[in-house]
Amino acid sequence: MTFNDELATDLRLSEAPAGVIVNALRWDLLNDWVRYLNDDRHPDKTAEMAYVWGFINRDFGGDTLRCLWGKHETNYPMFAETVWLLHREFSEGAGADAHPLFADLPPIPADILFRKIANASALAFRKLTEGQMLEILRKAPQDYASMR
Repeated sequence: MTFNDELATDLRLSEAPAGVIVNALRWDLLNDWVRYLNDDRHPDKTAEMAYVWGFINRDFGGDTLRCLWGKHETNYPMFAETVWLLHREFSEGAGADAHPLFADLPPIPADILFRKIANASALAFRKLTEGQMLEILRKAPQDYASMR
């Protein structure tokens, strides 16, 4: 039996379902956050430069981030919902309610989370600068909350 990828050949990045994007980014972020927390090279986990070198600058999620920013271009409400969900799970601690892997992890400060996504996105999606992405990411959870 072989995998038939014919169904996905015409699928554009902006057409990826939001749930797939959220799940992929969730696990990438969770893996990087756990690696950072267990990394002995940065003993003070709350120091700005420890965040930068131990967590933010770690590259992740190229194709998934291209899909996320494709949603920004074609379906802003889905983009905002995706960012809101990630923010809620990682920065507000709601992830522990949904999955036991989050249970004993400290939350990721919202600004650090958004900087991580923007930093990796700048390599994956070159239509916006990292600064523009950061501004959009910071605003998206409030936009989604006002849409609900």
